[in-house]
Amino acid sequence: MNLSLKRKTNSTHFIPEIDGLRFFAIITVVLFHLNTSLSKSMGLSASDGINALGGKYDLFQFGWWVIRLDLGVKVFFAISGFVLALPFLRVGLLGEGKPINIKSYFVRRLTRLEPPFVVSLLIFAMVHVFVVNEPWVEIQKDFWAGLFYLHGLIYGEPNPINPVTWSLEVEAQFYVLVPVLFWLIFKFTSNGLRVSGILALALISIYLKGYFTIAGNQQLAATILAYFANFSIGILFAFLFVLDKHNWLKMKSYLYDLVGFVSVFLIFYFYKPQHIWYNNVIFNLAVFAMMIATFKGKLFNFFYTRPWVYIIGGMCYSIYLLHYAFFHFLVPYTSKIQFGMGYKIDYLLQIIVAVPIMLVVTTLFYLLVERPCMDKDWPQKLKSKFF
Repeated sequence: MNLSLKRKTNSTHFIPEIDGLRFFAIITVVLFHLNTSLSKSMGLSASDGINALGGKYDLFQFGWWVIRLDLGVKVFFAISGFVLALPFLRVGLLGEGKPINIKSYFVRRLTRLEPPFVVSLLIFAMVHVFVVNEPWVEIQKDFWAGLFYLHGLIYGEPNPINPVTWSLEVEAQFYVLVPVLFWLIFKFTSNGLRVSGILALALISIYLKGYFTIAGNQQLAATILAYFANFSIGILFAFLFVLDKHNWLKMKSYLYDLVGFVSVFLIFYFYKPQHIWYNNVIFNLAVFAMMIATFKGKLFNFFYTRPWVYIIGGMCYSIYLLHYAFFHFLVPYTSKIQFGMGYKIDYLLQIIVAVPIMLVVTTLFYLLVERPCMDKDWPQKLKSKFF
């Protein structure tokens, strides 16, 4: 794959393993939503689609694994925890670099993430109006609430314009929380107390996830209050990474690969239902173990540092923004290609046919919209061209 697709970074701290983990997160979510689109195009409910894959109650059935593939969203949360914690920890623990400028922190989040988000939201809103023939008056409330990352808080459900953006609303809440969180963390004088504080907040979050879900409070069940535990795993791993960086980057072992394979199984096994506290605890511990294996396992590290893997992982934001809606447009056409050998074969065929087409479309969006925004100076450069 052409390395010109590689994600731009504004520092010397590019970590291919993290973009490799992004590949794991995005491919699981893509395969989950592919099944959703295929079952809908065939006139089946999502539950019927899973049953056609062998059901969801037997781990030896294909459907058991597919219904859990949306776990990639929680892995994304852990990755975000790591990425956003890293600069704060490098300054606070190692004294590397300049103190974090809060204004620059928020401006960078806006200039990096907002343009692709806004463009995609506009595109899909126009599709709803001019293709699906929904009156603008009916969807404008969803558009404006979604634009300000408030749809879940206001309506307690994913945005019908682009349902996957519910997780981006949680991410936005985490971005706001991070500076305050690390300001509080560094009030403690020892790393033991700092880590204990994060663990305490994670346990509270796990409790709230169960409480909000059982109470039926959908507004709060899809907020940082319920998902902080997932982000905390990345923060804790960032502590480990910063304090022992050189060790992570040298010795690899097949023993860590064993840890990695076990952790992936545990991630799937304990993913659902997430409102049960011990499922949530074990799931997050397994994500932590998988992150360790990604750096320390010979096989895991080899796979996740392949250019094609971390390049696709680096495009995950564009893929995530577009894949769900694009599948709902594309799969009704590609699903006409059938071998008459059952739903499982049809699903595997869509992986071969629909996923590459989606990757081409999302790569174009990445090159035209997202990648230019990875240059932190793009607003000034754009301004200089016109003024």
